[in-house]
Amino acid sequence: MLSASLFAQDRILKVSGKVTDELDGPVVGASVRIVGTRQGVVTNPDGKYSISVNPTDSLEFSFIGYKTVRFAIRNRVDLNVKLEAIAGGLNEVSIVGYGQQKKISVVGAQSTLEAKDLKLPVRDIASTLGGRIAGIITTSRGGGPGQDNNGFLVRGVSTFGTSSRTPLIIIDGVPDRELNDVDPEDIESFTVLKDAVSTAVYGTRGANGVILINTKKGVAGKPAINVEVNRGVTQFVKVPKLLDAPTWMTLYNEALTNRGRQPLYTQANIDLHAAGTDPDLAPNVNWYDQIFRKAGSTQRANLNISGGSDKSTYYISVGYYDETGLLKENPDDQKYNVNSYYKRYNATINIGVNVTSTTKLDLGIGSIIDSRNGPNGGTNTDALNNLFAQALRVPPHIMPGVYSNGLYSQYPGGFSSPNKIAFDLGSQNIYTATIRPNIKLKQDLGMITKGLSVSGLFSFDIYSDGSNAIGIADPSYYATGRDANGNLIMQVTKDATGAYSYSSARSSTRRMYSEASVNYTRSYGKSDVSALLLFNQSEYIDGNATTFTAAVPFRNRGLTGRATYGYNNRYFLEGNFGYTGSENFSPDKRYGFFPSVGMGYIVSNEGFYKSIKKVMPYFKVRYSYGLTGNGAFGTRFLYLTQLSKTTATGYQFGTPSSLSPAYSGYAESQIATDPSWETSYRHNLGIEMGFFNNDLKLVTELFREVRKGILRADQTIPGISGFGGVNPTRNIGIVLNKGIDATLTYNHNLGNRKWINIAGTFTYNNNTNIQDGLPPQKYPWMEWKGKEVDAKTLYIADGLFKDQAEIDASARQTGDIRPGDIKYKDLNNDGVIDANDVARINVSGTPKMMYGLNLTFGYKAFDIGAFIQGTGKVWLSYGLGDGTQPFSAGPISAALMTMVADRWTVDNPNPNAFYPRLNSNQDPNSNYLNSTWWLKPSGFVRLKSAEIGYTLDQPSMKRYGIKKMRIFLNGTNLITLSKWKYWDPELNDTGTSSNNYSRGESYPNIKAYNIGVRVTF
Repeated sequence: MLSASLFAQDRILKVSGKVTDELDGPVVGASVRIVGTRQGVVTNPDGKYSISVNPTDSLEFSFIGYKTVRFAIRNRVDLNVKLEAIAGGLNEVSIVGYGQQKKISVVGAQSTLEAKDLKLPVRDIASTLGGRIAGIITTSRGGGPGQDNNGFLVRGVSTFGTSSRTPLIIIDGVPDRELNDVDPEDIESFTVLKDAVSTAVYGTRGANGVILINTKKGVAGKPAINVEVNRGVTQFVKVPKLLDAPTWMTLYNEALTNRGRQPLYTQANIDLHAAGTDPDLAPNVNWYDQIFRKAGSTQRANLNISGGSDKSTYYISVGYYDETGLLKENPDDQKYNVNSYYKRYNATINIGVNVTSTTKLDLGIGSIIDSRNGPNGGTNTDALNNLFAQALRVPPHIMPGVYSNGLYSQYPGGFSSPNKIAFDLGSQNIYTATIRPNIKLKQDLGMITKGLSVSGLFSFDIYSDGSNAIGIADPSYYATGRDANGNLIMQVTKDATGAYSYSSARSSTRRMYSEASVNYTRSYGKSDVSALLLFNQSEYIDGNATTFTAAVPFRNRGLTGRATYGYNNRYFLEGNFGYTGSENFSPDKRYGFFPSVGMGYIVSNEGFYKSIKKVMPYFKVRYSYGLTGNGAFGTRFLYLTQLSKTTATGYQFGTPSSLSPAYSGYAESQIATDPSWETSYRHNLGIEMGFFNNDLKLVTELFREVRKGILRADQTIPGISGFGGVNPTRNIGIVLNKGIDATLTYNHNLGNRKWINIAGTFTYNNNTNIQDGLPPQKYPWMEWKGKEVDAKTLYIADGLFKDQAEIDASARQTGDIRPGDIKYKDLNNDGVIDANDVARINVSGTPKMMYGLNLTFGYKAFDIGAFIQGTGKVWLSYGLGDGTQPFSAGPISAALMTMVADRWTVDNPNPNAFYPRLNSNQDPNSNYLNSTWWLKPSGFVRLKSAEIGYTLDQPSMKRYGIKKMRIFLNGTNLITLSKWKYWDPELNDTGTSSNNYSRGESYPNIKAYNIGVRVTF
């Protein structure tokens, strides 16, 4: 007692406060100790403490399962502390819809991704997700700098392509923000909600899954400064290979002789193109090489500062990203700049203030400014993709990109060279600006009853964009020969004055969101209870609306409730609901009720489990069932009939004759129905297991979903009904989707600064069209019902004809049919191959299976990691057109890819050749119908990323204020293995239509090699 009394007398300040966890609950029995002494106290049942200190002392706060923190006193007398749970411990907190819960109490299906796994040398976060998170299916369809055409689905396809399939994105509690507007450096947590009990609180917006992203907040303590700079080189993952001019001409001759015709090109002419001695009149052009270079570049920089005190915290971040595309620089850049690039500047500010001991104010501001530059695409806003398509439209032997006299080429009455389109039509710059402020106020009402609080959130997001385009009307030319002096004889194929033009456009949108909630969280002995009641509404206004329908604000409003109960960290029960509505539905059907229930059981916390706890220390089973909705449909106000003025002048009064006047009128363009949202009925069974001291963990989810009430055009109404060909849209579609997703992780510290982390994910889903709104089909093979949602409509190929006898014995096909041509199945046995033989084939371009393996090893200061991504159950429907269908326009037909060399010939009648017997437009036939012959598996395994790093943290660096420095090398999309060899297998079709196909005509995906350094001060 005497020493304690003397201790108290020596200290001249009394510091008091409260220690809470991440859920703002009191931490009872936490240790509060004066650093450097044995003197300390523990918190009481309310989490409060009081201790006498010197102004120069520091206090250490610790408790089992939480990270230990220290704070300097600096004459403070009030010091409230929030402890952060250790990852993987019983107190670890998970982000859930509209709140947080202890991880062990979560009964819903959700997955999280560490922020460091998102930090790759790419702009598009979506492209990094596939295989890293169980339950996510991603597609990457290419696109130039700033035009990434990436998509992702939660648990695959569950609805028809006429409805939205994309998940709801929520950033810092605000819905409908853009995922790619967030710098990966600023992300604190990334969570995917997948089942009903996780997403029902979002009502009509939760059926496609929900992505929750929280940006970083400040942590009380000294300022922490991080600087990261990196720079990289980019290349195309894979570019289709094109035939050179001599090979193209030789194969054209073959296509003619295959059908009994004479060749067009002499061998001398072919040899002249091969020699390259006259590139003006006998060119041999690879259009990809003409307009694209071998490498581009990226660079990224970020500076962030965080810190604060028990009264306020801050996180401030600024970032810069710059990507230079692979389009060659304008050879005449003094006119205008067509160089392809994308630049982004972003800033994030998050400030938290403890206004009082019970009132917390959070202010967040995010801003993004970006600029994208490239050729002037005119009405085509995706000019770079158009250039890839144009490179396939022009054959390699007709004309050069630019003649030796500097004039740009264009074939008479036909196509321009890709060089002309890339460099001689002008330039376009598109810029956008986004600001995303949000403010949140939370008031603890513990003075009324412990665990009660209220909070409010408001945001006002503003988006604006603009474009400036410079056009030039330069003439184009075609060389027809040489004069007596050897000069080119030029024909003007497009006359123009050379005048410049300028155009610009501006647009803006704004979005407001607000919510208010009452929260209750409390423990009673071994029981833990919580409750939430929340109101929210949002409004989106399109400032660019040109019609009354588009000008009406998009509004959503909802009421959400949740109640949870846990007993003794063993048994958990949760029930929640969303009651939400939208302006898009009729007033008497505007709101829907979406309840759900979930339960969990930690078997490993039972007494009888002790005997196997050494082998499997953690075992949890959970189940959920509930309803969620999807109200996103492309057409608005389906409950209203709309009339449109007809353009035809076909109605005549009196006796019709050629002399009678005809009049236009109005017709129904939309027939009113009583539409509502589609409803998802979801089951989910989850099993979580831990082995070997929980170093090895397995989480498995089995799910089954029936999506009902999908809006579809009702085509069962007969044509004699008088609807005039306009089918009313009704809630008649039904889709079944079921599957499994799993995550296996192994984390182990090997000692002596050695460690290993392994994480694998697997996702598989299978969807079935139960009801589609179509009438019964003429033949069973035409039925869509029972097939997957995006099933293709194709003729069924039955190999290649072997000889004339087989042709004579088979069903009649259109055109010149010979041995080596594709044979089709006569499904209705009528002796003719026609539209009655088209079948629904159960394949699509969207993967039904995705998996990933992430490996990370550490040895002392070195770390090395690699991520392997794979897809399966996905098919590419090889589209016939420019670059893929040989000689459809005769000698000026499009370029061809090199796979045409793998063909059936008389000398090599390979029945498994890629291409059938060649033909030209002079002898058309049915080889190039959309059929299963052109259906190819396109799954792949890819080394998605790899990284090696070295961390310096020597004491000698501290004299310069450096805590540590890490130098690293990394890369993305490095190696791809696939049965599809001709272009990047991810450049598939969009998968939302039965007639979609792929021709490899998109700007390819990018691989990157990157070096960087990160310094922490």
